[in-house]
Amino acid sequence: MSCGRKAEAGGFARTEAIDMHTGGRMNPYYEKRSGRLQVGVSENMNFPAHLHDDVEMLYCLEGGIRVTIMGETRLITPGECAVIFPERVHSYLSEDNSRILLLIFGTSMSGTYGRTIQKYYPENPFLEKKEIPADARLAFRRLCSKEVHRDDKLCLAWIQVILASLFPKLTLCEDERPEDMDLTYRLVRYVMEHFQEPLTLEELARKLHVNKYYLSHTFSGRLQMNFREYLNRIRLDYAMQQIRSSTGKPLTEIWEEAGFESQRSFNRIFREAAGISPKEYRSRES
Repeated sequence: MSCGRKAEAGGFARTEAIDMHTGGRMNPYYEKRSGRLQVGVSENMNFPAHLHDDVEMLYCLEGGIRVTIMGETRLITPGECAVIFPERVHSYLSEDNSRILLLIFGTSMSGTYGRTIQKYYPENPFLEKKEIPADARLAFRRLCSKEVHRDDKLCLAWIQVILASLFPKLTLCEDERPEDMDLTYRLVRYVMEHFQEPLTLEELARKLHVNKYYLSHTFSGRLQMNFREYLNRIRLDYAMQQIRSSTGKPLTEIWEEAGFESQRSFNRIFREAAGISPKEYRSRES
């Protein structure tokens, strides 16, 4: 690992297309998002380990949220933030009735910082309140405004203010992963790309060319849940997103598309996680 490079200043570059989603229940999601922008405030957000090819920034407004990035965990409290570069495994666990601002945007929206973001990552991706300049704090607050949400150019302008303010605070390292985190990256990537298909621990171990018992240990050690729990959580979050965004799609089509083996198992897992049935959830969200 080669560290010590200080982030450099950069300018603003307009993106070609923006797909912006706002609202209190916004979740980061595992998909190819190139050219997309998401800005939203979320309450009590929990999300399992995932990755994507965009930049993600989390700024805590209230309460606290545990953020894990490439195996390192930090409790983020009001006024603090986490900066997550592309292809970095990360997860969220809310504490204390948290309320956070979440920004997800492609490197193409990062102006002249984009190339640096693709080649390096922050040695320490967590910034304390005292490290965040006043301009960045102002930009985070403005991005919480619904008025700003309606103006994509304004959102991107405030994001540029944040990048210009925070980059000098980051020490960057060349993107080299230790062996155990490389395996975590590969297994998370594979599950994210294949969760809609029939998938077993044995098959995953075979695809990744590792012993299934070692892989099982990696799940419990790195992701704090076993393989089946992780797979079900990824499938469940996909299904819940589909229920929220596709009001006309039949539930049968949703659970099959998400990769669940039967409606019975889908209903059981859904109720265990949400406390209500999928039908009740759809009625509540409509």
